[in-house]
Amino acid sequence: MLPRSWILLRGDVIEAVGHADSPEPAYDRTLNADGKLVLPGFVNPHWHESFVAPNFEQPDDSDLQPTPYARGGNIEALGSMFGFIATVGDRLTAEEGRAIARWSLWTQLRSGTTALGDLGSSNHPDAMAEAAIDLGMRLRVSRWGSDIYIRNGATCFDRVADPAAQAADWERLLEKWDNHPSGLIGGMPSVTGAFGSSDELLIALRDLCKSYQCPYATHLAPLKHEADALRAVFGMTAIERLDALGLLTPRLLAVHTAYVSDRELQRLLDTGVNICHSPAHYGMLGEATISETKLIGRLLRDGYPISSSTDGDITYTGGMPEAMRAAHLCHNEALNDNTVCPPTRALLTGTRYAAKALGWEHKIGSIEPGKQADLVLVDIDDWRYRIGNHPLRTFLVAGGSKDVHTVIVAGRVVVAAGHCVAFDEEALFRDYAVAAASARQRIGA
Repeated sequence: MLPRSWILLRGDVIEAVGHADSPEPAYDRTLNADGKLVLPGFVNPHWHESFVAPNFEQPDDSDLQPTPYARGGNIEALGSMFGFIATVGDRLTAEEGRAIARWSLWTQLRSGTTALGDLGSSNHPDAMAEAAIDLGMRLRVSRWGSDIYIRNGATCFDRVADPAAQAADWERLLEKWDNHPSGLIGGMPSVTGAFGSSDELLIALRDLCKSYQCPYATHLAPLKHEADALRAVFGMTAIERLDALGLLTPRLLAVHTAYVSDRELQRLLDTGVNICHSPAHYGMLGEATISETKLIGRLLRDGYPISSSTDGDITYTGGMPEAMRAAHLCHNEALNDNTVCPPTRALLTGTRYAAKALGWEHKIGSIEPGKQADLVLVDIDDWRYRIGNHPLRTFLVAGGSKDVHTVIVAGRVVVAAGHCVAFDEEALFRDYAVAAASARQRIGA
């Protein structure tokens, strides 16, 4: 924590950081951060763009039923849902996809997220990448692989897609978007999970990402019932399958990982797999990822670089401030220890640790000379902060996405006073609403 400080930006890079009493270097112009908390740009490594989906929620909760994620997980229902989602992007027109992506990406940028990790979306990767460039934010763009379907109680899987065709889609994505000249876009092929992936698809993922030296991602051991379903079909758990196929590497982003044996956990630690979770989302879905095994909290307590994320939904369900708040509060409660995830560690889960998960730790995730100038300025000049000595704690506990005032990506202001610099927010929403209505009418629910 550096009170009363300055940060010197030179182009898109942080050149120096100093205290207000130290000599100031030469500069052309200033951005006054008085009354602001200056933080590294937030990194959301696990997100799904799903804003084309119809929203049937009722304000009196009369529509609530257990989700497929609840009560240990319904593998058949999830496999069916994920298989459908993997096809939606190809059914959108280019104009629909870009308009929907712009609005959904804007909700994250407005919340202080300067870099997103797409783990597979109801949109086309080209639309996602183009929308990110339009808004001026970073994106690891994905193509969601899912080629098999496991019925409840089954001992074999049903083939629902061609793994070779999905692998070819990944290669086209990486050829076009990985290490893009804009400096904002990279590739990150993903699969829904081991219960939606054949060995052929996982081997293709391994070989392609090794060739491009890019990260890859999957939901890994997120549900209690997954292991039994996979043993019945493959004779192995999810982690055992990925280990046998050579997919446990430091380039793997594993999401919601909670239901593992001691041996499996040691393999994850030995191989340097990046583990990510979405602490603010589990209660909405009925998952017990934090509380049942307490694995993620124990890893945070022991210093393992766990990242936080928002996950995705068909409506806006919060940004990284809300995800980091949940990490701070929920892990401390679950482990009965307020030192498990203090505010500074919670911030790391949404900045430095999250940048590492996306393979971008060398350029973003912290405020230090040589890093890209991704910054978030948060308003802290109000009654909530008057009697406290820890503004970050107050922001995480009593603040949120709405308090984000300014967002800077690669030295460029992209959100100013809470407003989008590149677009009119109302126009973004109107374009989204028209595109979503058109796509829903054609595609269905």
